[in-house]
Amino acid sequence: MLLKFQDLARCFIGSERAAASAIKTCAAPSLPAPATVSLPDNEDLLREILLRLPPLPSSLPRASLVCKRWRRLVSDAGFLRRFREHHRTPPLLGYFFNDHRGPVFTPTLAPPNSIPPARFSLPQQQPAGERLFFLGCRHGLALLINRRRLEAIVWDPVTNRQATVAYPSEFTTDNGAHCCRGAVLSGGGGGGGDGDALVPGGDDGHLMRPFKVILIRTEINHDHASVFIMCVYESGTGKWGNTISTTILSPFSNLPNVLIGNAVLCGFFQWSNGFLELDLDRQRLGVIETPVSLHSVDSSISRVVRTQDRGLGLAILSRFSIQMWGRKADSGGVVGWVLQKTIQVDKLLSLPPSMDSLPARILGYDEDSNAIHLSTSTGAFAIQLESMQFRELFNVYRIGSYYSCHPYASFYTA
Repeated sequence: MLLKFQDLARCFIGSERAAASAIKTCAAPSLPAPATVSLPDNEDLLREILLRLPPLPSSLPRASLVCKRWRRLVSDAGFLRRFREHHRTPPLLGYFFNDHRGPVFTPTLAPPNSIPPARFSLPQQQPAGERLFFLGCRHGLALLINRRRLEAIVWDPVTNRQATVAYPSEFTTDNGAHCCRGAVLSGGGGGGGDGDALVPGGDDGHLMRPFKVILIRTEINHDHASVFIMCVYESGTGKWGNTISTTILSPFSNLPNVLIGNAVLCGFFQWSNGFLELDLDRQRLGVIETPVSLHSVDSSISRVVRTQDRGLGLAILSRFSIQMWGRKADSGGVVGWVLQKTIQVDKLLSLPPSMDSLPARILGYDEDSNAIHLSTSTGAFAIQLESMQFRELFNVYRIGSYYSCHPYASFYTA
């Protein structure tokens, strides 16, 4: 039987070849055969597959355990750069906040993606009597200050590399007591910073991404008005720029800052009808007036955000309703605020009616994913302001009572 089957297969193949030969003979002269396209080798295909793993902390470590070949591929610096470029938006890893012990990290991802707090411990052990204060984070970098040594510390928690920058001379008066706010950003100011070339600059001699540090000090002048003095440091030059300042008459409170475009930082401080704006390119410090009186200088109910077109926006929370405002020029070219939409948080999150007496509060804002974080009695949630999709934040009950929380987003490729 097997022999008969083989004979039948030969006949079929032979007749098929004969038919193809006859068609070729009768057909018009054929065109030159197209050049053979070489397929990428197995390693290139494997890289393309691995690039599409979710940008979560557990993805690459798990892939590296498959075999030595996979470990070599996902550990390559070129692959890691392409991995960040492919996904673009880094995941939210957790929050930094200040308590009586100093800066503390709390993860917001559930296992196995939860980063152990000890992994993002302080960049160095501080001598007795010294504390580091966390001022903010952006582009995977964190900014801390040592008030006793009058130093700013730029720290990359993922690589644990750091650079120390002494205060500018104008900020050392009164032992630096009035230097209380600041910001950090990598490279030229935008784009996320992951593609910036590494340069010498770490305290341990290792390479770090180029960065900028912004420090602000406040003082009261003879007219009892508040004066804000700002100075910018660039790691590329290793120097502080000239100080710039502005004056307001109203009482103020702290407000997290947000990067708008590539070189404009808004926030730092707010009062009943305005907040600060720093233009890094023009080296200009100004004031942005808010659309309505907030009646309370409290960052738990108002926050500077980015609009869908990456412009300047403002979120104002009233119990369970968020008004989203954006800036727009009218027919006469005058720029003003326009109410873009209202978000009914209780309906979006399907909160139980019993929670109506306990209003939500703004916990933080993740500018990488354009998501506002709200704390409620039933948990904390991240709401993406364009798609209105939301997810619950893991482990946030531990930091819900703290006032100043800093969302930390980065590609964890350690």
